[in-house]
Amino acid sequence: MSTVMPRKCKAKPASTATRTPQQERIRIRAARLWVTTDRKLGQETPEWIRELAKKPL
Repeated sequence: MSTVMPRKCKAKPASTATRTPQQERIRIRAARLWVTTDRKLGQETPEWIRELAKKPL
């Protein structure tokens, strides 16, 4: 059995000024996948990723 190590994420969301709508949808889908993966692994997801995952596509 493997040990789940806490993840430290200090990354900050990048500026939205240069993103296309397609790039934003990709970021939202990636955030949703991150939240789902963390939930299954029993890890905490950073707040900014949870907020991004809540956005509509």
